[in-house]
Amino acid sequence: MDIFNNREIAIGLWLLAISIYIFLSSKMAEVRVSVRGLLSTFFVKQIMTVLGLMITYMAIVVYALAEIDLWNVEQVKNTVFWCVSVGFMSLFKLESIKKDKSFFMHSVIDNLKLLAVLQFIVGVYAFSLWIEVLLVPILAVIGAMLVIAGTDKKYHQVKVILEYCLSLFVIILVIYTLYMLVTNYGEFGQEKTVYNFVVPPLLTLSYLPFIFVMLVYSTYEQAFIRVKFSIENRFHQYLAKLYALVLFNVRMSLIDRWSYHVARENIESHADLIETFKYIYKVRSAEKNPQEISSARGWSPYKAKNFLSSEGFDTGFYKRSFEEEWFASSSMIEFGEGILPDNIAYYVEGAEEVVNTLKLKVNVNDAVRSEMAQRKLIDLAEVLSLSSLKQGLSEEMKKAILQGEQYSEQYGNKKITLAVENWVDHRLNGYDLKFVISSTPNLQQ
Repeated sequence: MDIFNNREIAIGLWLLAISIYIFLSSKMAEVRVSVRGLLSTFFVKQIMTVLGLMITYMAIVVYALAEIDLWNVEQVKNTVFWCVSVGFMSLFKLESIKKDKSFFMHSVIDNLKLLAVLQFIVGVYAFSLWIEVLLVPILAVIGAMLVIAGTDKKYHQVKVILEYCLSLFVIILVIYTLYMLVTNYGEFGQEKTVYNFVVPPLLTLSYLPFIFVMLVYSTYEQAFIRVKFSIENRFHQYLAKLYALVLFNVRMSLIDRWSYHVARENIESHADLIETFKYIYKVRSAEKNPQEISSARGWSPYKAKNFLSSEGFDTGFYKRSFEEEWFASSSMIEFGEGILPDNIAYYVEGAEEVVNTLKLKVNVNDAVRSEMAQRKLIDLAEVLSLSSLKQGLSEEMKKAILQGEQYSEQYGNKKITLAVENWVDHRLNGYDLKFVISSTPNLQQ
């Protein structure tokens, strides 16, 4: 069997043709400048060092796999492809991987799914070279058009047609694969096919420890930068790093929380430094055993920040912003369609031991999508209301949200408000909606 199949050759030919056009055409002068800038950014000491470590680690992995007959020299191509497409690209996604608490579990499961097996089998057989050369640009154009069609509802019919085209291609590919399995099983039923199937998943699973080490390293690197700018005394800086390594080791969430806390403290003595570590263990204990807060005061921070966790809102840790003001907030979660989709975030605000404000904020970037955004807010506000007040939204509040009108109501000592703010001179008449539940101790039922 050849080193490259027809599909890989076709992709290579198109990439070569595009590269020649970019580097020779006078119309591509600006693109060439951008490419040079990108390459100069890539070839820096930090990136090359990490890349070198990755290559060294994977070389050791490959050697170990070869020693137990799970890798042979015919897998050089697959290994190089894997390093570029999975190994190298993962290094640029460390921050998103760090936020994904299920990344390592999903990485294992994804490699064991039946879908992964089917994708492999379908990819074993390629069409004739001339067919593959034609298919590469056609599929690339369809894929690009699908992305564009997904940005606006007015392209919905086009999107449906394109999805049907892709579905038809997949069906043809499956039929062709089944036909080749029956008529040319010899190409599939050989030792190399087994290696082609098992090596990429084995490389991925073996790579996970390296990713974990890089995550820990990058976390400490960011934390120590904060330490450098937050603590003036160099000896205290050294002690801070040493204590962090000993006390937190590989617990990245504690490292992040501690470095954030240090950046907001005035550390002038060893006692001040020790207090930062005591504080982390104090709040960690409080999170594990949340203090009961009376309804009259508000909510426990460590319960309030998880009121919408079932809906995918991760607020991170509860922290001080100014003096006696504390908060936790989720990242903006996008929903809907369009080049600038709408987004929503969840905030909790209060003092160190009690939260007195729960807030949902929706940014509607295009007034045409108002109804979708309003219904999204109703769904999430309903969950928040049930979690915090043990009751659902009133019909009056739902009506106000759907009509985009200011509204306020009282429930015991809790004030529930909807604020609407239109964005001045916004091209698409955008605006934001704020749904707020606040505890007002002086107001009782």
